[in-house]
Amino acid sequence: MKFLKGRQILWLLVPAAFVVAFLWDGSVQRKPDFVLADNNPDYYLVNTSTLEFNVDGQRVRQFTSDKTSHFKDIMQTRMENPEFKMMTPEQNWEVSAQKALSNELSEQLELEGDVKITMNTKDPNPEMTLSMPTLKVDFTTQTAFTDSKVELNNTIFRQTAKGMSADLKANTIEFKSQVVSEEL
Repeated sequence: MKFLKGRQILWLLVPAAFVVAFLWDGSVQRKPDFVLADNNPDYYLVNTSTLEFNVDGQRVRQFTSDKTSHFKDIMQTRMENPEFKMMTPEQNWEVSAQKALSNELSEQLELEGDVKITMNTKDPNPEMTLSMPTLKVDFTTQTAFTDSKVELNNTIFRQTAKGMSADLKANTIEFKSQVVSEEL
C-alpha cells in the first residue's frame, strides 16, 4: 500500500477531521432574540379602529388603539392604549387601558395599566366608572374578572374592594371581597 505513505495520508486525514468535527457538533443553534416569535410581529398598524358586526349587520363592539402588533405564530395581538366599546342597547360599556393582549385561541383580552370601565346609562342615574390595574375579558362567556384592587365611582359614592367579576351581558358586577363604601 504505497498510497497511504507520508504526506498522502495527511491529505486524507485533513478532510476526514473536518467531517468528523462537523458531524460531532449536533447542537441546535438558537435563533437570535430579534427573530423570536413573541417580540417580532408579523405586522403592526398605527392608529387602528376595528368594528365587529353580528349576523344581522349591527355593530356589536369596536376596538381602537394607538399601535396594534399581530403575531401569527402565537395567535396574539398586542395593543397600546386600547379602547374597547360594547355597542348594543343592552350593553353600553367602554373599556380603556395602557396595554392589551388579545389571545385569539381562547378569545380573551388581558388589559393592563390604569384599566377603566365606564358604563353609560340612558336613565337619569350618573355614569359609573370601575378602575383597576389589570382586567381579563372573556368574549366567549362575555365576562370580565380581576383579582386586583377595584374602585367603583359614580360621582355620588365610591366603593373599593379586592377582586371582582362582571357579567357584560347582564350588566352586573360582583365583588370578591368585603366592599368599603364612602359618600362623595
